[in-house]
Amino acid sequence: MMIINNEFRNRSVEALKRKLISQYVNLMSGILLGYSIVFYFVIKDSFFAACTLAYSVLMFYTFMIIRKSYNIKVLVHLYLTYAPLFAGFVMLDFWKYSAATAMWLLPVPLGAHIFLGKKYVYIYSVYIFLIIVAVSVLNRLFEFNYFSLSDVNVIVISDTFVGLVNLAVFLILLYYNEEIRKAEIQENSFNKMLFFEKSEDDERVVNFTDTKVPESVELAENDKEIFPEHENIDKYVSLFEDIRNIVEGEAYFKDINFTISQLSNILKSNNLYIYRAIKLNGFSNFNHYLNTCRIENVKKLLYENDISKVTLMYIYTESGFSNQSTFNRVFKKIEGITPSKFITIMNEEKKKDGFHL
Repeated sequence: MMIINNEFRNRSVEALKRKLISQYVNLMSGILLGYSIVFYFVIKDSFFAACTLAYSVLMFYTFMIIRKSYNIKVLVHLYLTYAPLFAGFVMLDFWKYSAATAMWLLPVPLGAHIFLGKKYVYIYSVYIFLIIVAVSVLNRLFEFNYFSLSDVNVIVISDTFVGLVNLAVFLILLYYNEEIRKAEIQENSFNKMLFFEKSEDDERVVNFTDTKVPESVELAENDKEIFPEHENIDKYVSLFEDIRNIVEGEAYFKDINFTISQLSNILKSNNLYIYRAIKLNGFSNFNHYLNTCRIENVKKLLYENDISKVTLMYIYTESGFSNQSTFNRVFKKIEGITPSKFITIMNEEKKKDGFHL
């Protein structure tokens, strides 16, 4: 598969969120490993050192196991639930020396904002507030004397470490928050274009097996906004080859639920760039391209099989259509005739070919 131009790799919203999660796990695993060293050598507490080390290893290796097939929202909800609880556990023993450990909880609302939306910012803000209140109340009611810190310098070192690592976490979250917002704006623009495209009645017939990128591409006036003059068209030519490798070569068009977002995730590209590449190659939109592939596969199966021995339902479902009404409508739109008329013409051609033989 051709390598997609670096300029538009990994730019979809989902790809950016997955990249953020991956970098965050690596960063936090390193931070927790460093914190376990601080516990062991500076604070002289082997129990908390073992706890943070185990947390670091568990986080890293669990993510390595699930990294290829996890649900973003489920993973984020799970993490934003148990991570503050672990921080609260550590805060119980630090609270009487310094409240700075509460800074571990501050990135939680920002993470909720990036991945889950405004409603969960409030929910998780209340959640961490209750944890801080619980730690404060428990410290008033009970004595937590697992270790003692008499050296002020040790407290300063611990607070400084907590402050610096949380600053690093905030910076990476803020950076990706900006990138994700930009990608969302692009995808919103793309979705608006799709909405207007769907209102157009395109009756063009395109044979995907013969589709080739023309040596000289002349863009229509209404495509100038979609293809700015400064953009390099060659990158879209390369991208469309990758699209064909996936959709046609690996027969993803047969998947009834296949979407452009899934395709962008596979290619590590952006929905808008995929739309532009498809538009450049003569298709009005992604659905037009996908349905063209499906209709070509239907025609191929009709020619290869005896229609009296196989059902039409088998042929259109094998090609990615969920029901006959959709199949009939799409077939008529792309081929200009109904499936039954096409089969009649095809059978007549087969008889003629047999006669000449």
